[in-house]
Amino acid sequence: MGGLTIIKHVRVFDGEAISGPKTVVIEGSRIGDDALADDPDPSAAIVVDGTGCTLLPGLIDCHVHIRDEAQLAACATYGVTTVCDMACMPPEKYEKLRAAKGPTTWLSSSLPAYEENSRHGKLFRFTGVTLDHAVHNTDEAVKFVQNRIDEGVDYIKVIADFPGHDQAVLNHIQIEAKKHGKMTIAHTAQYVAFERGVQAGFNILTHVPMDKVLDDNIVSKMVSQKTIAVPTLSMMKRMAESWVMWGISWISGRSSNFQIALDSVAAIRNEGVPILAGTDANNSGVFTIVPGQSLHHELELLVSAGLTPIEALRAATSLAARYFNLHDRGRIAPGLRADLVMVEGKPDEDITATQRISRVWSGGEEASMQRGAGLGSCAVM
Repeated sequence: MGGLTIIKHVRVFDGEAISGPKTVVIEGSRIGDDALADDPDPSAAIVVDGTGCTLLPGLIDCHVHIRDEAQLAACATYGVTTVCDMACMPPEKYEKLRAAKGPTTWLSSSLPAYEENSRHGKLFRFTGVTLDHAVHNTDEAVKFVQNRIDEGVDYIKVIADFPGHDQAVLNHIQIEAKKHGKMTIAHTAQYVAFERGVQAGFNILTHVPMDKVLDDNIVSKMVSQKTIAVPTLSMMKRMAESWVMWGISWISGRSSNFQIALDSVAAIRNEGVPILAGTDANNSGVFTIVPGQSLHHELELLVSAGLTPIEALRAATSLAARYFNLHDRGRIAPGLRADLVMVEGKPDEDITATQRISRVWSGGEEASMQRGAGLGSCAVM
């Protein structure tokens, strides 16, 4: 039968709704049939009392930048058992993280498409990314997508902010990615970037503008095109509060207002645009956001923007799994991967309860709760 863990008397959020208290069984690496709990071999079963707790699917952060294998593994101590990396460089780092074995699953775009004279282009140059990685025209767009396919990426990422690529280049990246059956994700941190991203038909738009609230002109197109949003409110808040961005805004004459970001999320939520939880966790030293830990803060921010706690939980579990084609996780049901998080309290009523983590399982194996120095407790700082 393999290892058997029986979690009793626990409320269950199965990725869609709350039920219980009830029993959930982990059989090996998968969620087992509840009937296995009726007559287990006492010597082979681990029994966990879930009284007063809620069991969640393993959490998924849909926008991160992971430093190394140790940081990737540490995400699981916060209940984050899957992360979607949105820019990984240099190639050696991508290869190491792709080969990493640990409690947190890592997906990645490798290098995003960028225009060399854009803000990201200048940043990438500073960090050692060579100019021959930049995309200048539609021919290079074809080459860029093929190179990422050869690397084995999970999806294609592109920087859609302005100034940046010509619209024709953005459109061509989407066309080429679709030929290869790859989902496209666009960095869209401005209103005009959302316009460009929607026009290109990218599948997911990550970030949310702070210069102008998303209006019906964009939201209606997102609905009709079935566009998905990853607002990364954690990053938008960090940027809005940063003296660095204040200086950039003062020089450029463009202001950034976090309330605009919240209002934009409310606008897309009210029209039914799927919203996924992502943080833009990173180690930049300027806008540093701790991977794993920060997803709990993101859930709070999503609720403050108008999502219900249940909607926020779906954004980090079943919806994230569905739209990133992770069909083996994101829900609690027999046969699915046993990525599970047990928290104290009722996160469907108080979203901060996700921070009170009791136990975590990844692929049926209980994850260590020991955290690295400086990561803190369950509560997000």
